[in-house]
Amino acid sequence: MTDCKRLSGRTVVVTGGASGIGEAAVQRLLEEGAQVVVGDINLAALRRLEAHIQGGSCAGRLAVVLCDVSQESDIIRLLRHTIEKFGHLDCMINNAGTGGAFEPLIETSVADWDRTQAVNLRSVFLGTKHAARIMMRQGEGGSIINVASIAAMSGGAGGAAYSASKAGVVSLTQTAAVQLGAHNIRVNTIVPGILVSPLTHRNVDPEGLKNLAAGTLPLPIAGESKHLAPAFAFFASDDSRFISGTTLVVDGGAGAMGLNLYSGQNPFGNAIVERARLAGVRHFDDGARVEEPGMTSPQQFPAVAADDSRPASREVPKVVLITGVSRGLGRAMCQEFARRGHIVVGCARDPAAVANLQAEFGDAHSFAVLDVVDDDKVQQWASQTLTHLGAPNLLLNNAAILGPTQQTWRCTDRELNEILNVNVRGTANIIRHFGPAMMKQKGSVIVNFSSGWGRDAAPRVAPYCASKWAIEGLTKAMSMEVPPHMCVVSLHPGIVQTDTLDVAFGEAAARYPSPEEWAKVAVPYLLNITPDHNGAQLSVPGMSEMR
Repeated sequence: MTDCKRLSGRTVVVTGGASGIGEAAVQRLLEEGAQVVVGDINLAALRRLEAHIQGGSCAGRLAVVLCDVSQESDIIRLLRHTIEKFGHLDCMINNAGTGGAFEPLIETSVADWDRTQAVNLRSVFLGTKHAARIMMRQGEGGSIINVASIAAMSGGAGGAAYSASKAGVVSLTQTAAVQLGAHNIRVNTIVPGILVSPLTHRNVDPEGLKNLAAGTLPLPIAGESKHLAPAFAFFASDDSRFISGTTLVVDGGAGAMGLNLYSGQNPFGNAIVERARLAGVRHFDDGARVEEPGMTSPQQFPAVAADDSRPASREVPKVVLITGVSRGLGRAMCQEFARRGHIVVGCARDPAAVANLQAEFGDAHSFAVLDVVDDDKVQQWASQTLTHLGAPNLLLNNAAILGPTQQTWRCTDRELNEILNVNVRGTANIIRHFGPAMMKQKGSVIVNFSSGWGRDAAPRVAPYCASKWAIEGLTKAMSMEVPPHMCVVSLHPGIVQTDTLDVAFGEAAARYPSPEEWAKVAVPYLLNITPDHNGAQLSVPGMSEMR
């Protein structure tokens, strides 16, 4: 640990800072006195990092933000939070990246290519662009550090998409250094070599891989993330004030010896590939940290299992907010969205059910005890959620109650109020406090759960019918108010065997799909809703048939 405090008072943003190279950089920057804001897509890793740091001497100098660096709105939100938290920005480290697919060029899919460029190159463009704008307004200069790879320097150190994206980072850095120099903003690239990490050893004889790496490189040292950390501190400090547009290679001499890592002739490269084969992965990031002590599997870009019903193309992780998650459709949706790699935020009134959900799903997801009828509590929950996760990409207003099944005139005032409060007022409360933030985000979708009885009617459930007709009207009106890049729809989920159906249908309810069967169809259907559907009355396909 260094005693140097050359970064005291400086504010540094690190993307992908919750693990690996980024985490090592964050630790070093904090040690040198900096205030650090970490943006990362892995919520569990962010929480772990936050808990670790806040328990030490650096408490108060770290902030974490859930962030998909490929999305401009997320980068803007990350930097806005930085200014709100610490008042200024001195250094931007664009570190987040993805390894992409192992396949040869001729077998690389367009989806893998595009996703790799989005995470590795577009993110650096976005981070550089918006950080530079802030630094220019501040008028005090600054430092931007972009992370590339030795794959940018050689054709044998990575896949085609990855190598091209990292070469783009080097070129973008040089261009940015020229254009931003007049504003005293320096822009440099750090190029890591191949490191021994969970991504490369896959928990298969890590010490053996270290020995192999040390025996392969000119320097008899196995590279680790900690070896990169001093370079970040150097470029963030005034010690580098006359350096811009340069590329600093930190690789133990690998580049000097003409590293051709994945040629089939390099023992170190062969060992990495063999470990990946044994781990059963086809993308470099898959399963990277599952077995590392104290860590859970990253949620981004989950591998597609052989028995998985998902499409072959990978889903970009979304933040999905669901009300009424204690049982039935809500709980089944939580399970299916989480299985597909999305981040689930849920609420329910039952404390025991919420505690069970949090224990089952882990820290990558967030569940709260909440009655959607309580507007003050909804506002508090929304404030906390928006601060830590940002606006949901998909909001599912699912919470509802059926109420007693009886003739209309037998419904008491209290019973009517309770049904309307939960089903209509609760939906309005959630929209009131999450809707404005979602409107600022391109592609946001709000789904208000209706019912077949919201488009027709039946005897003995008049208050419920009234509440769901109200949902249809509320949805239609709101769809005329939102911006064109957003979508608000009503959804008839179909007829599903839930507690509500058991009350309404009795023994006949068993003839209909279970919530878990329903979710397998409904979740991909929900994920495919776009702004083009705005105002539509949708129904989950095939979910009204008896078995």
